[in-house]
Parts: sequence; structure tokens; C-alpha cells
Amino acid sequence: MIKTITSGEKSISYELTYKNVKNINLRIKSDGTVMVSANPYVPIGIIEKFILSKQDFISNALNKLKNRPSPTQYYTQSQIKDVILDICKSVYPYYEKRGVKFPEIKFRPMTSCWGNCRSVKGILTFNTNLMYAPLECIEYVVFHEFTHFLQSNHSQKFYEELSLVCPDWKDKRKMLKDIHI
Repeated sequence: MIKTITSGEKSISYELTYKNVKNINLRIKSDGTVMVSANPYVPIGIIEKFILSKQDFISNALNKLKNRPSPTQYYTQSQIKDVILDICKSVYPYYEKRGVKFPEIKFRPMTSCWGNCRSVKGILTFNTNLMYAPLECIEYVVFHEFTHFLQSNHSQKFYEELSLVCPDWKDKRKMLKDIHI
């Protein structure tokens, strides 16, 4: 439920969700929505007192979002799918020699990762928001996900494997972390 709390001249609109949680949780979404989750047994007065105590944090976070530049869009929705498929086809021969079968490739918008590998099922899923990433970063994501067919976790061995095909993966990962959608 969406609620508003006023303190002096400032008002904060927030979306309250009751969950079976131990603490009151506060999140600021990338669209500027203030999200609060709390246990259903916590009185609204305590929730609002908590929000008011975080007023400076909320204000600073919303200001950062307003001042953040819009990301550069390199590709359209349909172009990004073709770009990723082409990269998958170009890197596959290396993985084929290592016994990897060509995976099913899927696309969907994701909020917390650029790609996903389900190695047992042979599926790679890529974030359609990669359209905001330069080609070199997209290549890194494809290498990263394909490498999961060789090493399913993020162990040192995984990164050793990744370094063989993408030696500058750390730079590419840092570039991706600076992209805010």
C-alpha cells in the first residue's frame, strides 16, 4: 500500500509491504520509489518513526538518482538479441572443443544480473538491458556465462578459465558496474 508521511515541509511517499521479516527494511528503487517492508505486527507509528529517522538517507539517495545521467543506449531490443547471438556463435568453438554443447539462448529483462547460466539444463539467459552496455562488455558477459559450463561457481578456477578467453575481464566488469539502468 502506498502511504505518505509529512515532517515539516517535507513529505515522503513510500510503498509499505507487510512480510514475515525480523526488521523494518528500507530500499530505494532505481525509479525513485521508496520501499518499506515490515512485520505485520509492527505498529504504523514505529514504521513511520523509522522512516523519519532515515529522512536524510532517503533524500540523499533520491538526489543521487535525479542527478545520475541517463545511460547511453547502444542497441535496440531486437538488435541486442542479434548481437548477443552473434557473439555466442563466435565464442562457441572454444567451448565446443571443451565438450560444451551449444546452449539454448534466452533473453529477458533482469534487475540484478547481466546473465545467467543453467548449466545442467544447457540454458543461457541474457539481460535485455545489455543494450545499454558497449560491445566489449557484452562480450565479457557472454564469456562469463559460457565459462560457467566449465566451472559452475565463482571459484578461483572459474576466474582462471575466464582469464584464458577474456584477460581483461576485471576492467569489463567494472565498466558494467558503472551502468545504472
